[in-house]
Amino acid sequence: MLVTAYLNGATAGTSGSHQRVPGKRDQVKGWSSAAVRRHTAWLYSIDAPALVGEGFALTLTVRHCPADSAEWHSIRRSFIRRLERAGVIRYHWVTEWQRRGVPHLHGAVYWPAGETTYLDALGVIMRAWLDVTAEFGAAGSAQDVKRIDGATGWLKYLSKHASRGVKHYQRQGKPEGWATTGRLWGYGGEWPAELPMRFDLERHAGYRYRRLVRAWTVADARKSGDRKRIAWAKRMLACSDLRLSHVRGVSGWVPESVSVALIALLIEQGEGVIQRDD
Repeated sequence: MLVTAYLNGATAGTSGSHQRVPGKRDQVKGWSSAAVRRHTAWLYSIDAPALVGEGFALTLTVRHCPADSAEWHSIRRSFIRRLERAGVIRYHWVTEWQRRGVPHLHGAVYWPAGETTYLDALGVIMRAWLDVTAEFGAAGSAQDVKRIDGATGWLKYLSKHASRGVKHYQRQGKPEGWATTGRLWGYGGEWPAELPMRFDLERHAGYRYRRLVRAWTVADARKSGDRKRIAWAKRMLACSDLRLSHVRGVSGWVPESVSVALIALLIEQGEGVIQRDD
């Protein structure tokens, strides 16, 4: 089993020979498991304490669905250009779907420290979005902008977006009439990040690591008092198919320090673990 320990999360799974050979990229027709993994890995890698500046999380919607993905991407690009001209130094965006099949945009934007207030940022974001979506019936009351308070705010943002898998309702399908969706997430500007640590675990060590991650996740969820998170954590390894249960991986918001401590415990107890140098 391959364990990858990021600053803010960890993944573990079997590494086989089924990796795709690099080549021409296929047209994107919606969220895939691979796209979710890449997005989550990027979120996990961000060095939250190094995110200097004034940050804001946003959810932006439209009333009427654009005709196709090209039109939607034109809206997004125009919106981001306006924010860059207004001084934004970094941004992250995610396209997902409302229950009625219309796209909406989640994101985070940062201005330099001390250069904007919440009200000023709100005004810039709202004007830019409502201008570029005027023909799609966007309403000011349907938009949401909240401040990201330092590292804690980013980790809250991360926990929201890293917890959404390919089966989340906002990532299912695509708008009616769209042949493709194009890219569904991206970022720009300087995002401080660190490369993850990787470990190869023998089978028994891999099984134990999964159970340790579940135990830690349940304990962490209980601290938060979030009943839904507690219930999810308890069944995170549940699988009715025995063939799949042996190779089922885990992915969660487990800090690098915790994951490394779990690996160290396994090594101390004589389990087979090798740290990769790639």
